[in-house]
Amino acid sequence: MKYFLQSVHIALQNIKANPLHTLLSTLGIIIGVAALVGILALGDGLEEAGRNQISKTTSVQSFSVTSKARMELNGINVAIKNRPKITYQHARELETLFQERAFTEYVSMRTIEAIVQDSVLGVYLHGSMENALNLLPEAELLSGRFFSRDDIDKKKNVMIVNSIFANSFPDSSKVVLGRMVTVGENEYEIIGILEIALEGPRALIPITVYDESGEAFPAVTMKVFEVEDIPAIKKETEAWLDANFDRGSDAFSLLSDDFWVEQLSEGILLFKLIMGAITGISVIVGGIGIMNVLLISVTERTKEIGIRKATGAKKKDIVLQFMAESVTISLVGSIIGWIIGMIGVLAFVPLVNKFVSIEFSVVVNPISVLLILILAVIIGVTFGTYPAWRASQLDPIDAIRHE
Repeated sequence: MKYFLQSVHIALQNIKANPLHTLLSTLGIIIGVAALVGILALGDGLEEAGRNQISKTTSVQSFSVTSKARMELNGINVAIKNRPKITYQHARELETLFQERAFTEYVSMRTIEAIVQDSVLGVYLHGSMENALNLLPEAELLSGRFFSRDDIDKKKNVMIVNSIFANSFPDSSKVVLGRMVTVGENEYEIIGILEIALEGPRALIPITVYDESGEAFPAVTMKVFEVEDIPAIKKETEAWLDANFDRGSDAFSLLSDDFWVEQLSEGILLFKLIMGAITGISVIVGGIGIMNVLLISVTERTKEIGIRKATGAKKKDIVLQFMAESVTISLVGSIIGWIIGMIGVLAFVPLVNKFVSIEFSVVVNPISVLLILILAVIIGVTFGTYPAWRASQLDPIDAIRHE
């Protein structure tokens, strides 16, 4: 380590003594790393924007678990006796199991009459937990509040209505929040108004109230944070069903868009591979630039190398000196390139957002920063090896006589 630090110190002195030499040495790696930083940041931002759009407009990131009502025996479709049911407690267990990787909801829906003052309206009645906002398509709370865990556990008679339902009130011009709606034998207080991309009047109540009779068979719906995790989470869910129900996972349907999940995963992988190939070319060009300048440096410093070898420097000392110089140049160039790349990306993104409707932002991944630093060392070692070896092979006498 002591010899290495001494070599780095000598390398820094040589870099300071030859500023033009240093600029030429680092120019290639600066451009390469700046391009790498830009592509990584824009690539991660593009991936995030794509995932957000997929999340908002499709169900690719979701899958549901429902108990089967019928099964096939001897080629005949028959009703399942003692149909298994996922309970509210089961849903909470799954929520805890996957809380780091997915939103979990326990939902059911039916159509029913709702009495508002003296008017009777047909309404889609949903039972849900507090995570419904994360699963409903393009959901936005316009006013009031959504359910809390306390509302659900205490079976409070509270209701969220969509704007279509709110506008169906005979006197919808008045404040809707706080008003009462009768569904079946119960009255519910409206605590929030929701905008969702679903047709018709909709009302949401806590699933514990919805399923109070125990006759419903709600489904567990999960929205996975990373679409690539769906196959693994499905397998874990099947194992959980096998451990908690007599008939196991065979008594349940696990529904997801497997084809689109696979296509999306392959598309993201393909994008990253192509971007990696492009950035790899630019970085290799930068590395070749370093090697070229170091080879010139060997020629320029032949006499210096000969004097060092004549005064006792060994081959490994010469190799270490040139390797240290190569790594130092790579690190300096990488840091400058990272700064230039980030400035360029931050200036570029606002221009992009002026021309597209999709929200696009820069994503700076700490792993990417670490990767660039590691890459700088690898480039320095790889492209500095040959010049260092060539310098170490010089004959001391011939080197001293060199002009």
